[in-house]
Amino acid sequence: MTTLKIVNGQDHIYNGAGMQLVGTHSPDLDGGLNPRELLEASLALCISISLQKMMAFDGVKYDKDSIHIEVTSTKDEDRRKNRFAHFHVTVALPPTLEPDYKEKLKTVVERACTISNTLKGEAVVELVERG
Repeated sequence: MTTLKIVNGQDHIYNGAGMQLVGTHSPDLDGGLNPRELLEASLALCISISLQKMMAFDGVKYDKDSIHIEVTSTKDEDRRKNRFAHFHVTVALPPTLEPDYKEKLKTVVERACTISNTLKGEAVVELVERG
């Protein structure tokens, strides 16, 4: 579970371990991430975890520092929909991997990442007031 509490006018985001980061209302501000950046970060992290699990499963040795993932989202052109319509994910994979294995990784990871599967689907968001 993730919790957001406003503390001294700032959006503090918590998980079970405690306060993890500050949310902001504008992009690219020091000291926090806005909702778009958090969504992009969730997708990047899920892809990273899926890649690493797959390579561990296959017993592949690689330099973890060579993995780099960048996610850019764009909004739907129809402003009435008020949603993100496209997520462009750029992945730098370890250069020591064979081209065929890299293609396999991309295919498997695309199916394995829960966040990307959720973004592709029609998830239900239910807003309930706490009593």
